[in-house]
Amino acid sequence: MKLKEIYDIVTGKGLREDPRAKRAIDEAMKKTKEEYRKAKGIDKRTFDTERLKHPYADTRILNGTGKENIKNILVGIDIDVQEILLADKLREKGQKIDLVISHHPAGRAYAEFYRVMDIQPGIWEKHGLKKEIAESLMKDRMDEVARGVAARNHTRAVDAAKLLGIPMMCIHTAADNCVTSYLQRLFNKEKPKKLRNILSILKRIPEYKYGMKMGAGPVILTGKEESDAGRILVDMTGGTSGPDKVLPRLSQSGIKTIVGMHCRESAFKLAKGEFLNYVIAGHMSSDTLGLNIVFDELEKKEKLKFVECSGFKRIRR
Repeated sequence: MKLKEIYDIVTGKGLREDPRAKRAIDEAMKKTKEEYRKAKGIDKRTFDTERLKHPYADTRILNGTGKENIKNILVGIDIDVQEILLADKLREKGQKIDLVISHHPAGRAYAEFYRVMDIQPGIWEKHGLKKEIAESLMKDRMDEVARGVAARNHTRAVDAAKLLGIPMMCIHTAADNCVTSYLQRLFNKEKPKKLRNILSILKRIPEYKYGMKMGAGPVILTGKEESDAGRILVDMTGGTSGPDKVLPRLSQSGIKTIVGMHCRESAFKLAKGEFLNYVIAGHMSSDTLGLNIVFDELEKKEKLKFVECSGFKRIRR
């Protein structure tokens, strides 16, 4: 399978699993195209034109022409210089590595990953928040994240891959969309009554079973096992954690339980004060589930060999 073909299948799957209404996706794409149309000079020449094809700035081919033949893939939740060196060492020992895939973004995909945070208001809108309120709540948080990543040395791993001639890509929001939609559909179908029922559902999913073996299984952060689950929101896509101040709004809109990958301390305290249940499914496990759903889609076309590292475990369905 060609690298470009992998990229196209991955981003296509991300679009099909995007939890927003189609109207919200179309509006986001229209805004990006208008931004490109108005750009001039250096701004136009340096514009990331991949943004015109799909709305996931954190899912990119980071090194490679796209024409490379791919069969053997080293996959990790995080890939940094040490994992690139690991790939090179495995090659030296005779193991074929045609591509390195990171879940979390690197390079330009990391520098601009804050752009995908505008997915979150689209999700909140589906759960009852007004569009203008949802977008207003997110703006300050997006700006905060953009300031935070601006000072980072985001090209280290990509530079190492280029020096060693190793193709590299990252699959972030395209995979996070998959785990979010998968779990939301599952909870909507099974309608768990209590938080213990939510835990039972998560614990029968292989990725979360594996997380339990590693000491990082699902846990109830706020609430108790016998607490009523009520309406459940799966909060696992949109780049990174949203603003804490959205939690009271979600509570007022009728959300009773949030199921997420992780939770900041400030959000934990606010959720507790708002009597919102918060269930942590597990970060590495959830990221792994999202990637596995994407890889299952790839393997509908061609069987691939995955070499696991950095928190990833390949589980087929």
